[in-house]
Amino acid sequence: MSVAWGDLNARARGLARHLVGPEVLRQLADAPDLAAFVRVARAAGLVAPEASAESVLEVELALRRTAARQLRRLLRWVGDRAPLVRIVVEDEDRRSVRAILRGAAAGAASEARLAGLVPTPSLPERMLEELAAQPTPGEVAALLAAWGHPFGPAALGAASVEHPDLFRFEVEIDRVFAVRAAAGARRGGPVLRAFVADTIDYANVRAALVLAAGESEQPAGAAFLPGGRRLARERFLEAAAAGPDAASKLAAALAPDEVGAVVRRNAGDAGALERELLALRIRRLRDLARTDPLGSAPLLAYFLRLRAEQENLRLLLWGAALGAPGPLRRDRLVPSA
Repeated sequence: MSVAWGDLNARARGLARHLVGPEVLRQLADAPDLAAFVRVARAAGLVAPEASAESVLEVELALRRTAARQLRRLLRWVGDRAPLVRIVVEDEDRRSVRAILRGAAAGAASEARLAGLVPTPSLPERMLEELAAQPTPGEVAALLAAWGHPFGPAALGAASVEHPDLFRFEVEIDRVFAVRAAAGARRGGPVLRAFVADTIDYANVRAALVLAAGESEQPAGAAFLPGGRRLARERFLEAAAAGPDAASKLAAALAPDEVGAVVRRNAGDAGALERELLALRIRRLRDLARTDPLGSAPLLAYFLRLRAEQENLRLLLWGAALGAPGPLRRDRLVPSA
């Protein structure tokens, strides 16, 4: 039986009207300092009127809480589609856990590890803060496992080796996500299945670039995730062994898809690659939503636009706090409107 998405799509479209538009983004990008940023954010309803303008970390917390409220409003209406919508929630969790693990490995301040994250029902704000307070990746993994989070056993397994490798943590978490998402998407329709397959492909692209750069000693064969639709295992292994030619190998493997050109342009900048892939996915889902308004594309587009909004607001907030030029801030935004 096909899944009905119409009511959720209608609510996603309604919530999307409250996402930050180009004019507000421009005003935030031109804010000369933190106080000016908060004035614009308050007027746009992005932070509560009582939110402090004294601390950039408090403003970031207020923005994160706003995103969590938006997500909760939509998830109230999921009903028996929860196993399907869980895919995008766990994708957000995957992103959060990876960021917190990287922060723990780098010894970053706990507040910095939370930057740009979106709390979810399975990892709400309180739990994200507790994870971010853990001093090592192993302790992050142990806490996830103690909570019974699906990523816990995989993270704990990665931590159990004699010399834990951050890349291994990420691959094992990605593997759990990929297996659960592929199983969950089977009855969700072609758009949801393609969304999952693309997510797996992009995880493999990033893994191949890490391996090709010599940033991990994990065997390439153990890092590949099955379930994608464009990057076959053989081409992944070829790219992972190609050193500086990895981006060209990946682009050729992904051609004629536009993703190949994105990888070629941004192979040396993981942040830029992430931003451009996110923008491309949003654009494609919004195009699909126009041609197939009853499928899951409008809902998926909203989830990714909410993620992009958090990324953009974090960039603009810190840009205002540090006095970065407006044009420089705007150049690094993820187009999502």
